[in-house]
Amino acid sequence: MRSLVRRKPGRPLTPSRRRALLGAPLTVMFVLAGAAPAAADATVFAPKAVPGRTTVIDVWCGARATTASVDVRPFGGPPELPLAPYPAGGPGAFRVTYLVPADATPGRYDLTAECNDGLAGDATLVVGLPAAAAAETTPDGRRTTLALLASFAIVAALAGGGFALARRFGPRSRLRI
Repeated sequence: MRSLVRRKPGRPLTPSRRRALLGAPLTVMFVLAGAAPAAADATVFAPKAVPGRTTVIDVWCGARATTASVDVRPFGGPPELPLAPYPAGGPGAFRVTYLVPADATPGRYDLTAECNDGLAGDATLVVGLPAAAAAETTPDGRRTTLALLASFAIVAALAGGGFALARRFGPRSRLRI
C-alpha cells in the first residue's frame, strides 16, 4: 500500500541539530520559571511615623489570603499585630492603624508581614521627629530596583542568545536546520 503523503527527502536529524532544536524551548522555559518567584512576595507599605502618633501599615497578600499580621517588635510593639481586611485595596489587602509608642527611638525599623496564604514581605518603617513626618512618604524602592535590574539581565541574556543563534544558523552559515 502506498502512502498518500509524499515526504521530501531531507537531511537526517543530527545530534547537534537535535540539541539546537531542544535548547531554545528549554532556555525559554527556564527563564520564565526563574522569573515567576519574583511575584510571590507580599507587598508591605509603612509610611514615616512619629513617636506617640498613629501610622497606617498596609499589606497586600495573594487574592486568597484571609488574614495577615505584622511583627512590630523592633520598636516596642507586639510580635503579631493582626491586620483588618481593607476592601478598598482589593482582594488580599489588609490595613492596620498603629499607635507608635511614645518612647520609640527615631530610626529605621524593619517590619515583617506574614499572610495565611504563605506569602511574606518586609518594609522599613522610618520613625523620626515631628519635622521629619511632614516630608513626603515613599515606599522603600530597594526591591523595585532589584526587580528592574533582574529583568534587564534576563532581556540582555535573551538578546545575546538570539544573536548567537542568528550568527550560528543565519543565512551565511554552513549549518542549516
